[in-house]
Amino acid sequence: MRLLFPLAISLALIGCATTKTDVRNEVQISQYDPANTARIRLITGDTTNAGFISGQTCEMFYNESLLTKTPEEAGWQPAHVDSPGLYPFRATDSQNSVIGMPASKASKAINQSPKVFDEHVIAAGKPFIAGFAMGGSQISCFPAPVTLIPEPGKDYEMELQVIKLSTFKAGCVIAVRQLSTQANTTVETPLRPRVCAKTPSGWYTVNAAPLP
Repeated sequence: MRLLFPLAISLALIGCATTKTDVRNEVQISQYDPANTARIRLITGDTTNAGFISGQTCEMFYNESLLTKTPEEAGWQPAHVDSPGLYPFRATDSQNSVIGMPASKASKAINQSPKVFDEHVIAAGKPFIAGFAMGGSQISCFPAPVTLIPEPGKDYEMELQVIKLSTFKAGCVIAVRQLSTQANTTVETPLRPRVCAKTPSGWYTVNAAPLP
């Protein structure tokens, strides 16, 4: 699996901008301990979905766990859980799940897009995998899942990003940023984590291909 994938894309926008409501996830907040956990914000919505798993490497999850279990049985969690109904009229289509992470450029601009975000507490010091997919009648793209080992007390943000490859061709990647606060300002540091790559002999953790 390569980092960049062919993308069928239309210039027509899907969905519309909506005012979002921040909903505090008290259960997640109570689980946060900066000594042994980290926090991550996953931006999804419209035609973009995401999920994650903590505690397994690419090789373990894709080559071993999924041989006998469904992703959910193996520990895969959706980034955003939809309430009953049809998009974009569900309550969760205009709700962000928050646990106190610092605001970023993307989170501040969420009302200018059809997207939402969800903040999660994850284990620090253990392998973490996140996967995104964009699919619809006008646009589809499936970037390689990213993997990293979160540091205790650190904040991360991920979203699917479209990359232009040529005049009529594009691809997509998972953009990863580490967030930190300095003098009441959020500093966003781009990261280049490794990815889970599918090969004829199985899945392996490899370095991400250079961006064009």
